[in-house]
Amino acid sequence: MSAQHPERLARCHRMTRTLDFASIRARGIAYRGRHCLVLALALPGETTRVAFVASRKSVGGAVQRNRARRRLREIVRRRWLRVPPTGYLLMFVALRGILAAPHQELASDVERVLAAAGALAPIAPVED
Repeated sequence: MSAQHPERLARCHRMTRTLDFASIRARGIAYRGRHCLVLALALPGETTRVAFVASRKSVGGAVQRNRARRRLREIVRRRWLRVPPTGYLLMFVALRGILAAPHQELASDVERVLAAAGALAPIAPVED
């Protein structure tokens, strides 16, 4: 079964290497939203990769951390076509209160921080 689910983030867009996490923590620029923080590192020519982090201290137990990561992942996945295919490492960090935030408020927050980082293209106008 080599066919990938069409709505899933491709494996090549997931940040998994320890070196990537270390470089984004050392050289990345933080953009803070109300419910999440994004660390962005511009790397021209590299495939854009993304990671989602939720700590026990800020979010809670395993169930809460998994739910926070799932919520962030889904919001980013639905906007992935507007993120440049190359040039960025992005790490989303869930903040306290993310679980209680309404979906639309969290989605707006994610869009705001992505736009501030320069990693979100505006919505293309609809042509008639």
